[in-house]
Amino acid sequence: MMRMHWLITVINRRIMKLLVALGLIAYIASVWGTYTNMRSIQEHSELKIEQRIDEAVAPLREKIRDLELSLTQKYPPVKFLSEKDRKRILITGGAGFVGSHLTDKLMMDGHEVTVVDNFFTGRKRNVEHWIGHENFELINHDVVEPLYIEVDQIYHLASPASPPNYMYNPIKTLKTNTIGTLNMLGLAKRVGARLLLASTSEVYGDPEVHPQNEDYWGHVNPIGPRACYDEGKRVAETMCYAYMKQVCLIVF
Repeated sequence: MMRMHWLITVINRRIMKLLVALGLIAYIASVWGTYTNMRSIQEHSELKIEQRIDEAVAPLREKIRDLELSLTQKYPPVKFLSEKDRKRILITGGAGFVGSHLTDKLMMDGHEVTVVDNFFTGRKRNVEHWIGHENFELINHDVVEPLYIEVDQIYHLASPASPPNYMYNPIKTLKTNTIGTLNMLGLAKRVGARLLLASTSEVYGDPEVHPQNEDYWGHVNPIGPRACYDEGKRVAETMCYAYMKQVCLIVF
């Protein structure tokens, strides 16, 4: 009987140990599962954070790349000229259609070019591919106001050329072609520069002779809708002729 009791006690102890061991294993498994799950959630959260950071940084990287490209901008091929052959050239209205193409030509020939424009009809994008080049300078300036720079040649192209543009502000058109031309002639006189005036066939008005030669005086209307441009250019030509005769300025 005693032996039987002892045997039952031993069996009960082993069962208890087994149950404790199973409970411990179950607890460890539960803890491990919780840790693994938390680790997975943490890794997923970190991945989402990294994705959001990449999305936020991507535009900045693009801007940095664009900035690097602009700093390493490649210009059209420019001919090298010695200092005695290289001219300092001013182009008024140089951001317009004709002026921008003239700028390209003179820049590629190796000259130093200064473009002056108030961007009434000209556009900065027409010459922006030269911005930053050592031979190029762009000045936002209205030729109605005096300009004080040192140049060897002046190409005076400043003036709206199409009827809708020059009739939009007739007084401004007159000032550009008269006061603006007077300022450029004064600058040419001061620095001893040659000046080219971009005139127009409109100085003949509504011509009765075709084609017009230099001896034809024209058939004009000083109070017509296009007179602000026509008469402005006629005065500009008269001023150029007067400067050429009186102070021996070289004018084309």
